[in-house]
Amino acid sequence: MKRSIGMPVGVLFVLGYVSWAEAAINITEAVIQGGVVHVEGNQALRSAAIFWEGVALGVSSNAGGAFQFDTTDLPADCVGRLKIGTEERDVVINNCTPVSGGGVFKTGQTISFAPGDDGFYQAGTPVPSPRFTDNGNGTVSDNLTGLTWLKNASCLGVQTWPNALAAANTLSSGACGLTDGSVAGDWRLPNRNELTSLLDLGMLGPALPAGHPFTNFVASSHWSSTTAAGILDRAWSVDFFFGSVLNDDKPSNLFVTAVRGGF
Repeated sequence: MKRSIGMPVGVLFVLGYVSWAEAAINITEAVIQGGVVHVEGNQALRSAAIFWEGVALGVSSNAGGAFQFDTTDLPADCVGRLKIGTEERDVVINNCTPVSGGGVFKTGQTISFAPGDDGFYQAGTPVPSPRFTDNGNGTVSDNLTGLTWLKNASCLGVQTWPNALAAANTLSSGACGLTDGSVAGDWRLPNRNELTSLLDLGMLGPALPAGHPFTNFVASSHWSSTTAAGILDRAWSVDFFFGSVLNDDKPSNLFVTAVRGGF
């Protein structure tokens, strides 16, 4: 009798232990803000030491398996290795700019029109999925570059180049659907490289990644903040219909969007 009772108790104990040990770490948030990586999650081993990129952080999961931590150790590829107790997993960090792969990103062209062309090799740093995060406050985070964009892309309308600079620099929360707490000076006109980073050259009219969360993004020319070298009365612009990079006279009226971050 004692033996028959003891066996089920032992089996239940072992099964319970295995079930908990096999629980997968669940990440509920992984983002970089102000140069600090913030990670939160649950379903980890209970009261276990946390390691990030092989380094002990000096913190542990709680008795329920939940955890959170901040670290300045940002992996170059924006994917960190998390270990809690004996469990490990890779964590993709949102709002992060990868520096692997030479920092040259894929164009988005996936169809090959000739052997050896862009669509054939599709060379460059892979694009994260999802590419963009709608922050629900009038802003969109680009998970490829780490930049934050104005969601209502045409809110600032068409402007001359000097007026475009002023419109972007004075943008703040309360305008253009923004509820992000930003103040004048937080936003700016994107430079040429920042603006071209939005292009997807596999798309047309607009040449933006499929499924992007922007609203009212007009497939037309947008100002960058970059003056054309040697031609001081002209500045670079990006045509979001074909994906062309141009330069225009600064008194011309082109569309304006705004960006934050990137420093």
